[in-house]
Amino acid sequence: MVPNLHRAIAVMRCCVSLTLIALLLTACGGRVARVPQAVPAYVQRGLASVSHVWVAGFVTSGRQDIDLNAESVRLVRKDLRAWSGARIVEAEPLQLRDEGTFHDVDYWRQLGEEHGEPLIVTGSVRLMLAPAQVVQRGKRTFYLPTGRTLEATVVLIDGRTGEVRAERKLPSRMKYSEGVVTSGLALFYQMMDQARSDWLAAISETPTTSTDARK
Repeated sequence: MVPNLHRAIAVMRCCVSLTLIALLLTACGGRVARVPQAVPAYVQRGLASVSHVWVAGFVTSGRQDIDLNAESVRLVRKDLRAWSGARIVEAEPLQLRDEGTFHDVDYWRQLGEEHGEPLIVTGSVRLMLAPAQVVQRGKRTFYLPTGRTLEATVVLIDGRTGEVRAERKLPSRMKYSEGVVTSGLALFYQMMDQARSDWLAAISETPTTSTDARK
């Protein structure tokens, strides 16, 4: 009986130990979070000069199954709230038909007056299908699911005068699904996350170098 008792106690101790380890791993796992891509210090310093901003809306083209205008406005506003102390104008995204609107001084001056003469952020966003990517593994050739290419231009307009203050074309980006088919919207989110510093640098009119033009 004694050996059996010792064996039972040993088994119970083992079970208790495994349970504690599982609980600890679960607790630690709950604290794991994906850290957003950091914004360089020089961009954060540039954002300090932006006190009042309105991400108004963008001329868009490309995939029609995604509301590029609304999503771009939402994501850029979100990043400005997180990385700057600027007052963000909350308004419905403008529906802009073409890039000629950027130079309609009277139009932007009137809108600027209505929204407290902020720095107005507009521009263009284009999301296109990327060519199929060929991967060679030994003698076999694979074609990755079609990805997306993102191109964007940021235009800054003076909310007091209605005149264009700056215009910057951002580095284009291309993203493919990794292993499984990923929706165009998910790829768009990933590329916008990668391009966060590009957007914020353009809005703060922070000069960039060739090393900043990442794809």
